[in-house]
Amino acid sequence: MFNPYTIIIGLFFTSGLFVTLWGLFIILKARKTKQWPCVDGVIDQSKPSSEQRDLLPHIQFKYTVGEVTYQRTMEFPGDITPTEEFAKSYVQKYPVGTKVPVYYNPANPEAATLEPGLGKGDWLVLVIGLGALLMGILFFFFGA
Repeated sequence: MFNPYTIIIGLFFTSGLFVTLWGLFIILKARKTKQWPCVDGVIDQSKPSSEQRDLLPHIQFKYTVGEVTYQRTMEFPGDITPTEEFAKSYVQKYPVGTKVPVYYNPANPEAATLEPGLGKGDWLVLVIGLGALLMGILFFFFGA
């Protein structure tokens, strides 16, 4: 009938494959931001907490592409564990009125970032996916 061992191996392999692909997507998307054009922007708001999450800083900036001025709020990855020190460090890094380079997506200028490239935890999803995928393969070939 059903072999629970086979189901567990299948779950490790399948989930590992999907998480690995998701991690690759995150990394490729982050790397593309390094190729985006850059314009000058300015910090509009810089507070140690946002309305949605108490310990994530609220950093808002504006920039102009062509003749259109955009306003964005800095986004933080979901894997960040916010602390007071983290929020204070960003408020110090981006005080109100500071001129900053803004990297924007040329296909969609509303999409922009102050920190292009890979974030600290961007590799984590890929590593977890590869680990689960490898475990599924090892269990398949060397399991009982």
